[in-house]
Amino acid sequence: MIKHALLALSLLLSIQEGLAETQTLFFAKETAKDSTRISLTIEDDQVSGTQEWLPKQPDGHGAHGTISGIHSGGGLMQVLFEYTIEGSEQSEEQVLKLEGDKLFIGEGQLKEDPKNSSRLNLQEPNKVAFKKALKKIPVTEPKAGTPERKAIMDAMRGPMVKQAGSPVLFTGNVRVSGAWARFQGDVKTADGKKPKNADFSDLMELDFFSLLKKNDDGAWEVMHQGFAGDVGLQDEARENHPEAPWVLFQ
Repeated sequence: MIKHALLALSLLLSIQEGLAETQTLFFAKETAKDSTRISLTIEDDQVSGTQEWLPKQPDGHGAHGTISGIHSGGGLMQVLFEYTIEGSEQSEEQVLKLEGDKLFIGEGQLKEDPKNSSRLNLQEPNKVAFKKALKKIPVTEPKAGTPERKAIMDAMRGPMVKQAGSPVLFTGNVRVSGAWARFQGDVKTADGKKPKNADFSDLMELDFFSLLKKNDDGAWEVMHQGFAGDVGLQDEARENHPEAPWVLFQ
């Protein structure tokens, strides 16, 4: 009996671990001189994401790159920031600390890696000072069946139905920040049949992206949408609507 109970407990714990929810969080710090933006995806003890530093002066060169590392508990994350600055590939060790609605970037003395001149390592990663704080950006991802997600889908549906010539279904991810939203995913006909319009049928094989905004009446309106095989469409939407929250394009 004890053996069976321990086996059942082990199975339950493994199921709970498998159901651990992945967190995607966004943080930013804006000053008169520059801005720092970080997106983090935390899954179990693994951390990944992006980081960018953007100077406000027109001729300034920013740093853009990726984050990868481990979540060591207590809100602490040991990561490697690999980035491009002024056309040069660089990387540096960082210690991040998640505390409430803030993300701190640890500050400490850096030294050049003896085996890699483009990499900087923290001399004492356990003694960094957590002074620079980024504030969490409120973001939601409405689930299927919720009124908000349905309203967003309905706003996108009209133009797609017109081109497909029949009802369509959307599958993918919706992200909302303030009065803005974006959808990334696929569009298919509701009956599974190919549209009579061959050109549109071919487009439906590509990824679909839509950028939306609430109007003064609180209704969602499409600002920019279409099919694409790369990030070009998203870049175009971001360029045409610079007021849209950056978190929608991550």
